[in-house]
Amino acid sequence: MSRKLKGIKQSASLCAAAGAAALFASVPALASERLPQCAGLSPLLLKNSDILAATSAVQPASGGNAAHCQVTITVSKLAGPKDGYLPGQKQQIGIQIALPLSSADGGSGGVQGAWNGRSQAMGGGGFQGTFLSSGLPLPFAASQGYIASNTDGGHTGSGPTPFFDASFGLNPDGTLNKGLLLDYGYYAVHEQALWSKGLAYLYYGTQPKYSYFNGCSTGGRQGHAEAQAYPEDFDGILVGAAGVNADRVPPSYSWPAIVVNQEVGPASISSAKLTAVTQAAIAACDSLDGVTDGVIQDPRACKYDAKQFVCKGSQSDPANCLTSQEADAVDKMWDGPTGASPGSQLWFGWERGTNLSVALAGTPKFGNLVLAWWIFQNPYFNVLSLTEDSFRKAFKDSEQILRPLIGTDNPDLSAFKAHGGKMITYHGLSDVIVFPRGTYNYYNRVSQLQGGVKETQTFYRFFPYPGNSHCVADPADFPNAPQINYIDLFTALVNWVEHGKAPDSIMGHNSQTPATATVSRPVCKYPDTLVYDGHGSTNAASSFHCEVHTSDPLMNVENALPDHGKEFDPNNNLSGQRS
Repeated sequence: MSRKLKGIKQSASLCAAAGAAALFASVPALASERLPQCAGLSPLLLKNSDILAATSAVQPASGGNAAHCQVTITVSKLAGPKDGYLPGQKQQIGIQIALPLSSADGGSGGVQGAWNGRSQAMGGGGFQGTFLSSGLPLPFAASQGYIASNTDGGHTGSGPTPFFDASFGLNPDGTLNKGLLLDYGYYAVHEQALWSKGLAYLYYGTQPKYSYFNGCSTGGRQGHAEAQAYPEDFDGILVGAAGVNADRVPPSYSWPAIVVNQEVGPASISSAKLTAVTQAAIAACDSLDGVTDGVIQDPRACKYDAKQFVCKGSQSDPANCLTSQEADAVDKMWDGPTGASPGSQLWFGWERGTNLSVALAGTPKFGNLVLAWWIFQNPYFNVLSLTEDSFRKAFKDSEQILRPLIGTDNPDLSAFKAHGGKMITYHGLSDVIVFPRGTYNYYNRVSQLQGGVKETQTFYRFFPYPGNSHCVADPADFPNAPQINYIDLFTALVNWVEHGKAPDSIMGHNSQTPATATVSRPVCKYPDTLVYDGHGSTNAASSFHCEVHTSDPLMNVENALPDHGKEFDPNNNLSGQRS
């Protein structure tokens, strides 16, 4: 283990111990006293100097979910310029925790009350700024016996969609608020983990036997951040569509809008044309896996060029064919941002087969917010003023500025592995937001450090879902695709953590309700490939098998891209006092 990783692991252990000690110090005789009811938790929490606000109340059964104890706290350990905030500004990390009712509140059926002895922290989405779960709804998880939690990321967003508000990262004087960005990048989810365990002790008299994390999108990034920087917080981590390279992914969201503006102009490309060229790509590459089902099994193998869909001025032209300028723009959207030198790649693009109409309509907005508020530090900056050339400088500026704050792409997971942690990641290969090749890239960088895929699979497995979009299925575009199912994936993680049963495949169905599904198919662990046996229905999982591989032949075009900017280090950020 590297010297740096030893430091990170020691930091995580010390932080966990310090957090527990601070919380438990307020109730020194707890072990010999009667455990509090839900309503009594908030007065106990408010005795802790790190808690600015706390509420606790039993929530009645509703919507098929059992009654539970809901606790909401605001954690504040840091303040002022030494920790990256404005003068007079305090850290304010909001955490919401749903606890199955304890014996004192009438709960039953678990190891203590209705509690199953486990915790499940849920990841968030977007810029957070509100309690938004990208895993399971907290009341549902609590009904399953888990302590369920979520965080607002350390700030409160504004507007009708507070999770789409990036203004928190920019101070009124035009400088970055590094304290709030670090809270959003790393510390809010770490505090979520600590205080969930602390609440277990206060309410049930003991800490969880197993602690899990479950999140997608921003939640996927948060889960990776935990494995990298605080490897002892969780025993099992389920993460999807993780934009772990958060210094590179958001600016890359803006690339499609920039190339369309440069190649085509303000008129953009019509939705009908984007749909038509997408369908042409699917038709060209659908059968690469030997099965024609309307799904590209591995879009990386698809080399369809949009120039093949350019209008030739003949009667045989397909409907909604492209101009040469539109074709250039589509190819650049698929290929992703390129460097100034021929053949160099900055980041990835949307896969062939992805719904470009949906993607182009929404995804660039997220990147535009990051570039305007955090990179150019001007909320009125017009991203479409960038050219492909000037974008490249903005991209590198983003790496330099954001990597130490929210980068979360450290491939060294050896401390998490040494802790005994297990992690499953998944990604829809037609994701309209987070580019799937970033997950391939990160997984292979981890494997390089681990000495190969086989060793990596002892604790970290990746399941690519063809024909699925961002964190969810896309049945409108791919009705035959095996759908991402959070319950099945989380069950596989629990079986791996608690029973040592590592999943080689996840059974997928083209419906969230298997009984009503018309297609079933195994989703193989990467880099294994799905193979049709050559007989039997292509709609039945029994007609397929996963062919085992220890390397990926397509990775010869997925070179690990160089990093720019300093890496996050919990031992040496700002005052170095964060825990």
